[in-house]
Amino acid sequence: MDLVIYSALALIYLILVIIIATQLSGKRQWLNYSIFQIFVLFSLAYDNGIIAAGHIIGEGELLKTLSSVRFWLHAFATPTLILVGYYILRRSQVQFSKHIITHITAWLLTVGLIIYQLVSSTLHEVKSLIPIEEYGVLRYTSESHTSPPFMVIIVGFWLLTIGLIVLVKQKWVWLFVGTTLLFVGQGLQIPIASTALTNVYELILMLSISITTSRAMLSQRS
Repeated sequence: MDLVIYSALALIYLILVIIIATQLSGKRQWLNYSIFQIFVLFSLAYDNGIIAAGHIIGEGELLKTLSSVRFWLHAFATPTLILVGYYILRRSQVQFSKHIITHITAWLLTVGLIIYQLVSSTLHEVKSLIPIEEYGVLRYTSESHTSPPFMVIIVGFWLLTIGLIVLVKQKWVWLFVGTTLLFVGQGLQIPIASTALTNVYELILMLSISITTSRAMLSQRS
């Protein structure tokens, strides 16, 4: 079952990349922070795609190297959701979002989380990759991998807070719902023989972000 789920997720993320790239191109908004969605979506497409292709590639140095890229992309891409959240906040016409200190904070938080993830996790993870075969997929995972890292939690709470703000300000419900489902889903112990459930919750989050940024693009220019 996991092979089907990971394959489907990779395909859906690639479709989202095309959709959002088309939206940005059509509105000539390549220079706004919404573009970081494409980076995150591509990294998630790669992540799920490599896991799905594990058996095709086969155990060995090639799959191990390709798998290490998954961890590097996670470290560099995921924190940029801070900037996507900042873009949504600006478009929602929240007054404090227009202050330079808010802009600087978003950038400092993004860069700080990238550095933190690299130093605290990624550099160790890519050195301790081991092959694991379960539920029909072959993938390399890290022996030093722990529970949801600090970086992911901070990004999640940032998006949850912004989701609540834009829900109150603009009645944009999707970001709040998507982030809430991510937190609730990761906290539930569902008795299903699969390692792909977390990835499904990530898709729900990214869909909620995509819907919100699409709505934000149609809002009054800030």
